Amino acid sequence: MASFDGPKFKMTDGSYVQTKTIDVGSSTDISPYLSLIREDSILNGNRAVIFDVYWDVGFPETGTKTKTSGWSLSSVKLSTRNLCLFLRLPNPFHDNLKDLYRFFASKFVTFVGVQIEEDLNLLSENHGLVIRNAINIGKLAAKARGTLVLEFLGTRELAHRVLWSDLGQLDSIEAKWEKAGSEEQLEAAAIEGWLIFNVWDQLSEE
Repeated sequence: MASFDGPKFKMTDGSYVQTKTIDVGSSTDISPYLSLIREDSILNGNRAVIFDVYWDVGFPETGTKTKTSGWSLSSVKLSTRNLCLFLRLPNPFHDNLKDLYRFFASKFVTFVGVQIEEDLNLLSENHGLVIRNAINIGKLAAKARGTLVLEFLGTRELAHRVLWSDLGQLDSIEAKWEKAGSEEQLEAAAIEGWLIFNVWDQLSEE
């Protein structure tokens, strides 16, 4: 049975985020973990999943017209209030990633991210992956608060301006990022996902 059996990290409000990291191979079934993310988003988050994507940047193939044609999706982070799933993806993609495509195409889940326009374009152009229901949380915050600058802030700054959260836990990891181990980097990823979830939660109530 699928479970989030990776490290569990304590957030500043005393709650915990349970993590799972998967190196996706040709026979890896990720669908049970995507189902758990979806279930937690329904139970604890108004059907919202916080997403972030990471890229490998190579040289464009000869004859291509765009500078980003050499960009390949290397990993995906999906977060809810209680869970953080980190998928390290193969290159080239395998057929089993059709589950991820279907998940992103769901009209029943709202995918929330920070400064996502370029990522959405790259996903579509380079991988044919379409996120059907995506929201730029910075743009939403700017509209809700009447403060244009919020649209252009990164995760840390946006969370600070909207939540006034204590970011000391995240700062301590980022201060030693070059020497941070994989578990500390996973903790930072979990904190960032949790922060943006709480930004979404707060803005949804306003």
